[in-house]
Order: sequence, then C-alpha cells, then structure tokens
Amino acid sequence: MRQSIADMPVEGITAEEEYLKNPDLKREDIVMLNEWVKTQEQLPPISEAKLILFHHSCYYEMEATKSCILVYYRMRKNTPEFFWNRDVTSPELKESCKVLRFGCQAVKTPDGYQIIHHGLQDYESSKYKLQDVGKLIVMAMDACLYCEGTVPGYIIIIDLKGLGIGHLSKIRPKIVAKILEYIQDGNPIRLKAVHVVNANSLVDKIMFLIKPFMKRELYELLHFHYGGFEEVHKVLPKYCLPSDFGGELQSCAELHEKFVEWMAKLAPTFLEEQKEIHGGATTPTTPTSSTWSNWFPFT
Repeated sequence: MRQSIADMPVEGITAEEEYLKNPDLKREDIVMLNEWVKTQEQLPPISEAKLILFHHSCYYEMEATKSCILVYYRMRKNTPEFFWNRDVTSPELKESCKVLRFGCQAVKTPDGYQIIHHGLQDYESSKYKLQDVGKLIVMAMDACLYCEGTVPGYIIIIDLKGLGIGHLSKIRPKIVAKILEYIQDGNPIRLKAVHVVNANSLVDKIMFLIKPFMKRELYELLHFHYGGFEEVHKVLPKYCLPSDFGGELQSCAELHEKFVEWMAKLAPTFLEEQKEIHGGATTPTTPTSSTWSNWFPFT
C-alpha cells in the first residue's frame, strides 16, 4: 500500500495490467470499441489502456462507453478553459495553486476507493477562479487514471471552510454547466460519493446555482456535513483522511504541496494528450455550430 504521494508512479498503466486487475473485462469488447473509434472521424486514435478506462467506468456497457468517449473528446476539444494549458508550473495555475488546495491521496479506502480532496487555502474571493477549480480537479483525476488506472470508485471531499458570499458571486452558470456535463457524462471514473465538509448557511445558495445542471444520479451522491467530522468517520476511516478532517494523514496543505510537485512531473503527459486531441495545434480550437453537430449521434 502506498503511504505517500511521492510513492505514486508517473508512468502510464498498461492494458495488460488492467486485464489482470479486472477479470470481468473482456478483450473482445475493447477490440470492438477500437473498431468503432476508427469509424468516428472526430475521434483521435485511442490506446487500448485508455479504452479500458472508459469501458470500466461505464460498468462494461458498450453504448454507455461510446457516449462517454464522445463527450470526453468533445469537451476536451471545445472547452479550452478547462483542458488547455494543463501545467501546474505555468504562471496562471501556479497562482491558482496558491489559492486552492487539491489532491489525490495515496492511501485508499478499505474498498479501494480513490479519495480526492478540494478546498481553499487563500480565502480572498477576488483571487478565486471557478474555471481553475474545474481544471485542477479534473487534472487530479486524470493523473490518477493515467498512473494508477482503474479503481473500484472515487470519492470527492469538498471543504467549504473559508467560502463566502464573494466566492458565490464568481459562480457563472455557463461554467457550472460545462463542469457538470463533463463530470457526469464524460469523466471515465466510477464516482461513488461527494462529501461536503464544513458545510454552512451558504449551502442552499450554492445548490440553487448548481442544482439545475445536476442529474438525479449525481445529486443522490451528495452528503453534507455540518460541524464535526463524526459522520464522515462512519464511512471513511481516519487512516485515509487528512488531519484537517480528523484523520491520521498529513494536513491538506501538506498533501496539496506534495501533490502539486508530483503533478508537475506529468506536464509532458498532459501536453501530449493536448496535441493528440488538437492535431498538434498551438492554439485551442474555437468550436462552431457545425463542429458540435459532428459529434452526435453515433454512427
């Protein structure tokens, strides 16, 4: 069991490793998906290991997997605010990494679930950028997927400590809609729960802003925790939680710092995917109505 982020690999997992991990995974399904990808002009070539991530996240349902793939690549090609310049050493993200804290924890739950935590470390609302929240959380998930491959599930912990009315004023429906579309329809993970800790009186206002874009399935995964962490500890053991949440790991700030250092090593990997999706372009694609119409329906 990995106890430290420093122990996490930076090399991509292989398809053969995935077949060994997942006895229910059928090679013939991946062959069929690869043949289907070749018929979709809007899709780049997709590696066998990556096709496995999609298929696993959709519980091996073929049509659901195809839909997830299409949303994944459409969003990444046409939403540069989240999927362009994904380098934590860049000036823009360096600043956001001082305001936000996030990370995948090396220690998993007893069920093998990967925990991702997110919160604020600088409470000044003028420095808060919602689109960088979405970008960095997705980068964290992408990094874990690339290096560790499939896991039984993901749990996200969102810490509202320090969140004020000024932060809410930065929430734009268009950005929320894009983040949630990707999380719900294009993200190749099995999301099991979202725990919101240090919940406060602003929760109702937050939900008013984001609930219109949430599907019932995501809404039912939300768990709000007001006050202490006793309820969190009933479902998540202390050994896999940061000390901020009454856990036995290092503080969120320390875990964040180490995770950002580890993520910096993956900058070439993120850049390579960006080139694959954009055909080597040096500027992001500007979507047109015809561009969007090319993605659906399946053929």
